[in-house]
Amino acid sequence: MSQFEWKVAFRVGDPMVDEQHKKLFALLGALHQGIHSCDSRERVQTTLAELLAYTRYHFSAEEALMQKANYPEFLAHKALHDALLAKVVAMQEEAAKSDSDMGVALLVFLNDWLVKHVLESDKAIGRFLDAGS
Repeated sequence: MSQFEWKVAFRVGDPMVDEQHKKLFALLGALHQGIHSCDSRERVQTTLAELLAYTRYHFSAEEALMQKANYPEFLAHKALHDALLAKVVAMQEEAAKSDSDMGVALLVFLNDWLVKHVLESDKAIGRFLDAGS
């Protein structure tokens, strides 16, 4: 099993969120595969763009869920989402402007952020939703 795969430990408890997290990990795995199999720079950038687009979609859906449930930590959680998107967009733009490779540093950052975010912040949403049921 690759480190870029969804694991049962990442289960939040909301079916929509869990399925979207699985897709995020799959896209991260595809990015990892592309970088390490020496895909063209354009193909890797296309995969990263797809990952970013799906991340935006997921964050929007998750934020709507939090708002609907009156999640008390909504603003702090949304700030985490916004910070991640800003950082990844900046990394993507920097890589596009230079000949530098996005490579391993980007993969490690994204994987670490996603794992930590799911295990801490998103699981807290799941606990809140469960308590309200």
